[in-house]
Amino acid sequence: MKGEVNEGYLNALLRLEVKNDYSLEPVSVQFYKEARDYLERLKERIETETVKKNSRQIGKLTNELESSEKFLKKIIELRISKILKAKANNEREELEGRLTPEEQIFFENIAKSVSEFSAQLEQGEVIIPSKESEETKEEAEEKDAQEEDEEKNVVIYILEDIKGISIMGKPVNLRKEDIVTLPMKYASIIVKQGMGKILEGKEV
Repeated sequence: MKGEVNEGYLNALLRLEVKNDYSLEPVSVQFYKEARDYLERLKERIETETVKKNSRQIGKLTNELESSEKFLKKIIELRISKILKAKANNEREELEGRLTPEEQIFFENIAKSVSEFSAQLEQGEVIIPSKESEETKEEAEEKDAQEEDEEKNVVIYILEDIKGISIMGKPVNLRKEDIVTLPMKYASIIVKQGMGKILEGKEV
């Protein structure tokens, strides 16, 4: 289906793509560029009418833009789905003469990726995303380091009386000017509340 790209055209093209489960509808080789240009023109017109404060025209153009964007998105989804189905079923003839240049590149990339993946499986190669593995290892090390820091004991100077603070599951009373040794995770809570300060160089 070829013609000037506008809301009506996109709506009609979408209906045809839905109607045919496998074959792509023929479109202009510049279809995607023409669609983008059309949407950009609509946005520019909306800006112009906004300056003029023409609310009626703004509403009309905004509805057209939203509908057209929705139609185009669905068209793209359907055409991609058909390309994937054609590749999976080795039915390239269903696509002959119907792919835009962008879709042709997409199809060739899929074919290359499938071929490479198939060869790797046949050769018994294990495919592991190394970056993800490294990140997972780093996260685990960071978590271990954090837990280790929380378990370190530090010497803390108590600035105010503290009654009934729970330390290792037991209520503890601390007096102003006490100097006590506590695990960092408890000491940090007292410091954050302004009720004590860690004595520098007194980590034990």
